[in-house]
Amino acid sequence: MKTALTLIALALLAVLPGLWLLRSSARHALVSACLLILFATGSAYIGIRLLLEAKPPTTPAFVLSNKPGLFQTITPEQLPSAMAASRGRPVLLEFYADWCSSCIVWKEQVFSRSDVQAALSPLVLLQIDASTMSPDVQALLDSHQLAGLPALLVYDKQGQEHPQLRLLGEMSAPEFLAWIHDQQLSSL
Repeated sequence: MKTALTLIALALLAVLPGLWLLRSSARHALVSACLLILFATGSAYIGIRLLLEAKPPTTPAFVLSNKPGLFQTITPEQLPSAMAASRGRPVLLEFYADWCSSCIVWKEQVFSRSDVQAALSPLVLLQIDASTMSPDVQALLDSHQLAGLPALLVYDKQGQEHPQLRLLGEMSAPEFLAWIHDQQLSSL
């Protein structure tokens, strides 16, 4: 794209002296004018063709992790692709930060347990790392109306969030296992 725009700009710069030289009656000035206009036309043609044929950059398709019971960390930009890739399976989205003591409790005392991982295995587990509060992360928190961390959001197989199932703050592993079974998350 940069090359195309450079060629178009070069064409515009070359055509102006060519048009000015056309006003002269001297033979060498007319030849120079014709060559400049011909060069400008060629540059413009190639630049426009490159511009029209330019393809937008493609982003690689999002690939879900095949590790059941473990969270896959994604960026806010990857969230729509991750949600699309998880269609047909319920999703548990965690907002996490390494500076958040309650997040660390979830990580070390709840999600690390094999019985919790087994209970979560039917779900797609996605994690937004909010350790560095970038503008994209803050915008995502704002769009979900989340004032703090940790936050766990539940989406059904069609990708619709169930706000009544949001979990904010801490919960013990036994309480969380009971909640998973009570809410029948795998059948959402």
